[in-house]
Amino acid sequence: MKQLDKKLIGTTLGVASLLLTMTIIGTTPTHAADTFAKNEISGPKGYFKSDKAQFSFYWKYLKTNKGVQTILIFGDFKQPQLQIGMPVLNTISKDRKTFTSQYKFVSNKGKLLNQKFYFPIIKLSDATYQIHLAYHNGARVPSATGKAYVFTKTSKSPATTYANKYSKPSLTKQYTAQLEKSAEKQYRQQRAKGKNVANPAKNKTVQKKIKAKVNSAVKKNVKQLIKGFNYDVK
Repeated sequence: MKQLDKKLIGTTLGVASLLLTMTIIGTTPTHAADTFAKNEISGPKGYFKSDKAQFSFYWKYLKTNKGVQTILIFGDFKQPQLQIGMPVLNTISKDRKTFTSQYKFVSNKGKLLNQKFYFPIIKLSDATYQIHLAYHNGARVPSATGKAYVFTKTSKSPATTYANKYSKPSLTKQYTAQLEKSAEKQYRQQRAKGKNVANPAKNKTVQKKIKAKVNSAVKKNVKQLIKGFNYDVK
């Protein structure tokens, strides 16, 4: 059965070696107006999240031996998949309504890639933001184009809630389909050899085993997803 551990957590762990980390600075919102504050230029503090999009991201501030380093952590809990970005330029519009971040992706091995991407965050009110999401490498990330969603911002990571509410059902469906397909294939092979074997789709024992394996795999990957999003690399 295909595992998602490396895909979910590999990028995050790779970034650790790139940044020579590890002391994490807390993330709590500091500005409550309907415009971006000038001191948010390094990246607004807090977790942007959208229940409708099943998506969250944030700027993570890290202390390194070279000073404070900033990374972007994108969590698509619908897929589910994590991606990491390294900001290269942030700007705030003259009316301070739009924050734009330009960044580069970091590979699973912790390598900073060359191509630059950017996305704007439009502040609609003191508590809501408009952000577009588009697909990149099989999962969504904030983008200049794509589907627009309304986001809010919180001081507490939504990873545990989102992983259990959105990722868990998706993973359960995915793993169940994979195991049932594998069981069906083995069943047909055995039947082709003339063996009298039970149909796995109707066999309670086989279905029980499939369910147990699925639950174990899902539990493991939900834990890895939460750990990766929260940048828990200790």
